[in-house]
Amino acid sequence: MTDIINMVVGYVEASLAMLFALTPWQLVMLMWPFLLLTVPRFVLTELFALYQGLRPEPEEKTRFRQRLQVNPPLVSVLLPGYNERDTLETTVLSLREQSYPNLEIIVVNDGSTDGMGEVGRKLANRGWVRYFEHRMRGGKSSAANFALNAARGEFIVICDADSTFDTDSIWHLLVEFYRPEVSAVAGNLRVRNADSNLLTRLQAMQYVFGIGVGRRVSAMLGILFIVSGAFGALRRSTVVGTGGWETGPGEDGDVTVKNRVAGGDVAFAPEAMCMTDAPDSWWPYYRQQLRWNRSMIRFNVRKYGWLFNPFRRPFDIRNLIANIDTVVYQLVLSITFPIYLVWLYMTHNEIFYPLMLVILILYTALNYVHFVVALALSERPWVDLKMLPYIPLYGLFMGFYLRIVRLIAYADEYFLRTSYYETYVPEHVQKQSRMYDPW
Repeated sequence: MTDIINMVVGYVEASLAMLFALTPWQLVMLMWPFLLLTVPRFVLTELFALYQGLRPEPEEKTRFRQRLQVNPPLVSVLLPGYNERDTLETTVLSLREQSYPNLEIIVVNDGSTDGMGEVGRKLANRGWVRYFEHRMRGGKSSAANFALNAARGEFIVICDADSTFDTDSIWHLLVEFYRPEVSAVAGNLRVRNADSNLLTRLQAMQYVFGIGVGRRVSAMLGILFIVSGAFGALRRSTVVGTGGWETGPGEDGDVTVKNRVAGGDVAFAPEAMCMTDAPDSWWPYYRQQLRWNRSMIRFNVRKYGWLFNPFRRPFDIRNLIANIDTVVYQLVLSITFPIYLVWLYMTHNEIFYPLMLVILILYTALNYVHFVVALALSERPWVDLKMLPYIPLYGLFMGFYLRIVRLIAYADEYFLRTSYYETYVPEHVQKQSRMYDPW
């Protein structure tokens, strides 16, 4: 064992010596994706996140909270669900335990075949929910739009029927509407089954870094482009005015962008916590990521590619920046990364492996910094400390595995338009989408 450790240490020392022999300009040219794109993004993210966490609450927000406490408006919670028999009652109980006093819960059973209808009718008989049922499955967008039409509240909260929530979560969502220009608020998501295995732990880190910190920063910069369909709030008037949810997958991002194009801003409520189960095996996770990432091509490139055009109205510089941020850091970098690796191997074969090792070490160091910032902002720091040993694996998980999955999803959607055949949406609905979708 000692010999192996000495061999690894020796290889690292030799690799570093080889790289230190290069000039600074040579290092920049060889490591430009890391030095020119990743480092500035990480540094800005950490600075903005810490600033957001340390600044005092605006007086307008405090006064708005006080008005809500005196006269809380009706909030309609939409629970569209398909085959959620085992989780529906738990989700409804979690909503009934909310400290916000003026809620109506609308359950729409989207043609379930597992007995969800029996649970829904039981909850309705108790007076806990308003229950509706589709005899034929229409997909989540169809069920959400049905619930929207039945909703009576000024504000809409959309969530999945297999989630649970912290007691004050809806309060935290509603308070973010203190700014009149805010038309949607994204809730914070956490992995409930994080301790199941290595995959769920890595996903828990992905949620904490990407949602808990990343969306906090995007919202503060005014470029947040997503209110998750798992938990978020919208002004009912804006959702109705923009046509509700369209056929997904990616329907949550689509409805958010429509709200932004209509002139609304999107806020983030880090304390509005929603707990959800993540896939605990690799094949379901792979399929989930394919479905989520296909929406990048379907919506950000095809449907909303016009946001890149400053001469098309309505134009908003924040929407342009948001779309550039999404497309560049997810699509462009995923495409160029394998090209960069091939170029590096073909032109600098003698230092390829030492350079990859150093880059991996630097990425890991940045992830530790990211972790410290996330821990400083966390409302569950003792839970998050469990992630510490897995940070070296997180770099491989995000930097290599997810990049490959994204590339497959992007190529799949660009050439085959696979999202129009995804079983997440029923075939008869997808057929209509293929016939009438101009994108």
